[in-house]
Amino acid sequence: MLKKMESTVEKNPLISIYRSLNKSEVRRLGKWLDSPVHNQRDDVRALHFYLLGGKDRLLKTSALAKRRIWKHIFLTENYDDARLRQTFHWALKATESFLAYENWQRDPINTQLALVNELHSRNVPSVAVRNLKKAEKLQEQVIIRNEQFFRDQYRLELSKDEFRVHYQLLDPPRFQEIADALDVSYFIEKLKASGNMLFHQRVYETKFDVRFLEEVVNQVKKIDLQKHPVLAIHYYGYRGQVEEDADGKIIGLLRDAVALHGELLSRIDLRYVILMAINLCISKMNRGREPYIRESLEWYKLGLKESVITENGLLTRETYLNVVSIALKLREFEWTTSFISNYSLHLEENIRANTEDFALARLNYHLKDYNSSMQLLVRVDFKHPVYNLIAKTLLMKIYYELDEYDAMDSQLDSMATYIRRKQLSDLHKDHFGNIVRFVRQLSRIPLNDRAKLAELRSKIEAASPLAEKKWLLEQVDKH
Repeated sequence: MLKKMESTVEKNPLISIYRSLNKSEVRRLGKWLDSPVHNQRDDVRALHFYLLGGKDRLLKTSALAKRRIWKHIFLTENYDDARLRQTFHWALKATESFLAYENWQRDPINTQLALVNELHSRNVPSVAVRNLKKAEKLQEQVIIRNEQFFRDQYRLELSKDEFRVHYQLLDPPRFQEIADALDVSYFIEKLKASGNMLFHQRVYETKFDVRFLEEVVNQVKKIDLQKHPVLAIHYYGYRGQVEEDADGKIIGLLRDAVALHGELLSRIDLRYVILMAINLCISKMNRGREPYIRESLEWYKLGLKESVITENGLLTRETYLNVVSIALKLREFEWTTSFISNYSLHLEENIRANTEDFALARLNYHLKDYNSSMQLLVRVDFKHPVYNLIAKTLLMKIYYELDEYDAMDSQLDSMATYIRRKQLSDLHKDHFGNIVRFVRQLSRIPLNDRAKLAELRSKIEAASPLAEKKWLLEQVDKH
């Protein structure tokens, strides 16, 4: 039994790194530590074999006890805490060097250009030329054409020109190629960084100093974007954030560019662009921009197809229900049914049943199958108060549409009590409070009292926040 937590190495950074390694990386690290070029210490190798030598050894506190580790490394020698810390120090340095090398060599152009530069410095021109040509071929074969590609292109062009100058060749200078690659790389990065800053300014009400953005945008406008489709994608994304674009023309240009040239983006970039577009669409939808309802669903479909809006194969409840809500607004009932069937398993298990039942309840409500919808809603019990209120609102709407006014009044009372008792943001209190208030008022207006209906319509139209505004206005017209 361990006397103190300090007698273990659980919090040592080496343990955190080891826990992150997959089987292939473990094998390569073992070979790295076996090489005297990278490690000459037997105790470091012994520590490596100990940490990986038993099942779940990295996860067991008892297996990470200092004295237990010492015994396996130094056998019969007396325990020396300082010496063990030194072993961990050298093991950490060797492991960090391995990780740095793994990252560096992942991009073949890195190693090739490093070799070219070293050959330059050693004045071995014939071998340098051969490897420079290899670097050019490697660059030509790269599919992803993001800012990293143009950074590499800049370095390649720089190496070519350095070679020309060093050996006093008569080749023309590469100044234009160097400048062009550097510019495109910077423009892409600047638009991405500025887009993130503008998004956070809007959502979190912060303020950033977005320098040189106007100058960059003016320069991008002068470029033939057909020759630089990745730059075009980020340019349209930027425009989508700063321009009104009520009819969705710019977001359409962005979607077309991604559809045509999405393979030029890395997976990380594709995820970034799709999530950015979805956030843009939702913000525009919340301001009543109708074209963005269709656009948002198309972006969600693309994100699902490319598997970039899931995390480790899982969908968040918010994303799942957003997709259902938007698809139902567009009356894509068959697609919604398929989505619920196929993607409920992508929800975390502890929220799956409630979330799927609620999604099916919403679908059945839109299909006018009120009995099935109510049976599902009775089973729904979200721990999250906002989702509970959304479910209660749906049940209230069903009672209203079925003329079950006693049940509806009871549901409104339940909602009002729930709103008072639960900790909700002011936004959600106002939103759900407005729903309760307007439904009560509507239900008490005598039939054909046009003056009061017109007065209520004006109040509903002016109210904010009110996500059920469209439904309420429809009921006013039917009253």
